[in-house]
Amino acid sequence: MTDRPQTALITGFPRLLARGLAQRCLNRGDAHRAWLLIQPDQRAAAEAFAADLPPAQRARLRLFEGSLDDIDLGLPGAEVNSLLTEVTLLFHADREHGASRAPSRANLRRLHALLELARDVTRLERVALFSTAFVSGDRSGVIDEEDLDCGQRLRTPFEHAMFAMEQMARLAMPRLPITVLRPGAMIGHSRTGDSSGLTDGPNYLVNLLIRLPAEVPMLLPGTGGVPFNIVPIDYVVRAAWELALRPEAAGRTFHLTDPNPVSTRQAFELISTLVNRSAPFAGLLPARLIRRALKVARLDRLAPQKVALLEDLNRNVIYRCAGTLELLADTDVVCPAFESYADALVAWMATYERAVRAARGPSPATADPASGATR
Repeated sequence: MTDRPQTALITGFPRLLARGLAQRCLNRGDAHRAWLLIQPDQRAAAEAFAADLPPAQRARLRLFEGSLDDIDLGLPGAEVNSLLTEVTLLFHADREHGASRAPSRANLRRLHALLELARDVTRLERVALFSTAFVSGDRSGVIDEEDLDCGQRLRTPFEHAMFAMEQMARLAMPRLPITVLRPGAMIGHSRTGDSSGLTDGPNYLVNLLIRLPAEVPMLLPGTGGVPFNIVPIDYVVRAAWELALRPEAAGRTFHLTDPNPVSTRQAFELISTLVNRSAPFAGLLPARLIRRALKVARLDRLAPQKVALLEDLNRNVIYRCAGTLELLADTDVVCPAFESYADALVAWMATYERAVRAARGPSPATADPASGATR
C-alpha cells in the first residue's frame, strides 16, 4: 500500500496516546505532518514535546491552541481554513473522565463539534475515533467487533460515555469516513515500558505490586484463569495508523486487543517474579462476595472504575479482533506477547516510583504516574 503524504489532526494531547500518534505520523516520512489541537494550559507541555523532537520532525509539527467546546474550535479564521483544506486524517483521542455523567455529555458535545468540522474538510480520508473494548460492559463470552447495544449493563461513566460516542459515530458513518477503534486496557510501551499518564486498571495493579512491601500479600478474585485483556500502547498507535489508511476500514469498528491474551494469574505471577515477591493468591475469596461488600459500603458508586476492574479480573471475556488481524495481515504490525515486554514495563514503573519517592523525601509515596487513564 502506498504511504501517501498525510496531514493528521490529533486531539487528546497530552495523553500518551496522542503523543504516540503524533510521533508515529512524523516517523512515517518527510511528507507527513502532525497537527495537535491543544488547550491553552497545555502550551508549555506541547512546546516541551516539540523541543524533544529532531529539528526535521519539529518543523512538521504544528500546534493549534483551541478547544472542542468553542465555535470553530476557538481558532482564528486562517487556522480554521488550514484545517478545512489540508487535513487528511483526524484522530480523536480526546476524552474527559469523571465519576458522574457530566463527562459523558462533555465527550458527546466535543465529538459532535469535531464531526461537524469534519463534514467541511475537503481532503478528509478518515476520522479515527478511539473508544474502548469495555463498551461491552458486564457481558461475558465472545464479543465481536461490530457488537454495541447487546443489552449489557454499562458499569462506569466512562463506559457510558464511550457507548454514547459510538452511537453518535454510527449515525454519522453514512456521511463521513469514520473508523471506530476499541483498544483493550492500555498499558505501557512494549519496548521502553513508558506508562506516563496510565494509572487506572492494570497499570494501577502493576504499580501496586511494585509499591507494596514484599511481605504484604496481594489477593486476586476468582481463579485468575480469565483473559487479562491488556494491550501495549505502541501496538494501539501503530494499528490505528494502519487502519486509518485503509479504505476498507471506513464505516467499521475494530478491536485493538491481544489475540492471544495471557491469563490474569499468569500475568501477575510473571510480574511478581520480576519484582521479587510472592505471587498473588487467587481463588481464596469469590469475586461476588467482594462485589457485595463493595456495594454494602457504597464504594461501587464512589469508585466505579475500581469495581469494574475487579469484575474484569474475574470475567471470562474474549474480544474477537478478526477484522483487525485481516487488515493488518500484510503489515509488520503485530501485538507483542505480554511475556516479551513485562520486564520493560516493570523496570519503567520501578524507576518512576523511585523518582517520586526521591522527590517527596522520606514520607511514604502514594502517588501514581502522571494523571490519565488506560481505557
